[in-house]
Amino acid sequence: MRIGVILDTPVTPEPWAERLLERICKVPELALCVAIEPAVTCRRNHPLARAWHALEQAVAARPEPAHCPAYAALRDRLPIFALADRAEIAALGLDVILDLSTGGGRSCPPELARHGLWFVDAWRADPGQRGLRALVDRQPVIPMCLCAHMAGQAEPVVIATGTLNPKAAATRSDLFIREKAGVLIVRELMRVQRAGAIHRHDGPVPAEPAPVSGGDALHYAHRLSALALNRVAEGARARLRLRPEMFFLKTIGGDPLGFDPSAAIDHLPEGNAYYADPFLWDRDGQLHCFFEVYDYATHRGHIGVGRLVDGRLLDVRVALRTDYHLSFPFLFEDGGSLFMMPESCAARRIEIWRCVAFPDRWERQATALEGTAASDSTLTRIDGRWWLFTNISTDPFEEMNSELHLFMASGPGLETLVPHPLNPVVFDSRTARNGGRIFERHGIRYRPSQDNSHGTYGHGLNLMRIDRLTPDDYAETLVRRIEPDFEPGITGCHHLDVRSGTIVIDVRKRHGGWPGKGPRSRRPRR
Repeated sequence: MRIGVILDTPVTPEPWAERLLERICKVPELALCVAIEPAVTCRRNHPLARAWHALEQAVAARPEPAHCPAYAALRDRLPIFALADRAEIAALGLDVILDLSTGGGRSCPPELARHGLWFVDAWRADPGQRGLRALVDRQPVIPMCLCAHMAGQAEPVVIATGTLNPKAAATRSDLFIREKAGVLIVRELMRVQRAGAIHRHDGPVPAEPAPVSGGDALHYAHRLSALALNRVAEGARARLRLRPEMFFLKTIGGDPLGFDPSAAIDHLPEGNAYYADPFLWDRDGQLHCFFEVYDYATHRGHIGVGRLVDGRLLDVRVALRTDYHLSFPFLFEDGGSLFMMPESCAARRIEIWRCVAFPDRWERQATALEGTAASDSTLTRIDGRWWLFTNISTDPFEEMNSELHLFMASGPGLETLVPHPLNPVVFDSRTARNGGRIFERHGIRYRPSQDNSHGTYGHGLNLMRIDRLTPDDYAETLVRRIEPDFEPGITGCHHLDVRSGTIVIDVRKRHGGWPGKGPRSRRPRR
């Protein structure tokens, strides 16, 4: 598949653009054939907004330098044409032209490529404009569309969509959009390469955001100052051992599709720590809960375990500790052995540990995806196939919340992993990140997932119905969302597990107070 690319500076592309071109160069089925210099620039924001953007970019959003050996090997041989060289461009027989310039799809006639001129709608705006508008307008997420101008069509079509959680600074959101767009673009290029045609998404191309006025710039500066002060306050609360943004556990009986979280029993952490990412397991007639124990002093988590007895969490102890952060202790059984697959993103790999003596002696059995930043992984067997669900980041932000990746696994040892052709199968910060074990109700499977929106991590909890899972396709539907509004003082809820009729979730409070105050387990007040 032959690809051309429009760049504002073809000789020295920006680092995010280089990383996208590196992705293309690494795929054997894709051939980067030409760089094109545009003749169109987009409209400008208010001078005050432009000045603020330049200052903020220099301070808070310096791009990570690009190391792109595959693209570097091609760069000196890549022809560069001006947009006026239409005959030369047409002679290349391009399949797609990617517009990575500030022209945002206005730079080039679409008939120069078989599948048209592709662009991301966010690039039609001024640098920083999309991120600033999200913060000023208090948007929960930043929507992103990959679009195409097609020959003979007056309006562009939408190829794919995604959403991203806004960053605290507009320039960081802008850079974040550009880095993440590369994932979406390469996925859709490969889809076209396999199918021979564009996969069209329903709906029109979104309208461009309104230009940023001087008043908007001042409003944004006020919001940014408030966020900075809040972070200073959080740091002060942490130093005072008030446990800011403290997660704790809740348990309740019932159906995960309809239970009332406000009626659940609280299980509060001991010491200067929080409890999160709980998983349940039965052993010898007793129900155990494994969970992350995050230490505010060391900024590192380990896996804890306790017994659930008559609404109380008892005998909490260390189940697994390493010299790097651990969380999300997903448990599964195979061949009569119990295994744990905790999140070990800090070690840049997926690890599987086998239980030697329940519940607190484990030995590492296998590793997979070495060198990869992967988080909150689960493994499940569906229709005779093992599937690994994991959240992966390949961008400098190392953000794990927007992309769900699937791999067909050879077995629970993960000796062989075959990536799903539609990876990431979900590109949406509101639903992508795993939030617990896949469970089944009445023959239907549900995937708990996190809602990462409103500029925060772990805002809410979703239950996603898995509609299709095959080696070629994946689809899911949101059937329930739990917002952090079911009791006063909470700011998040992002994990669920269910076993033996007991449901466990984690919930975040704005601050947990001093350690040791109040009972460890308590029933809701009525």
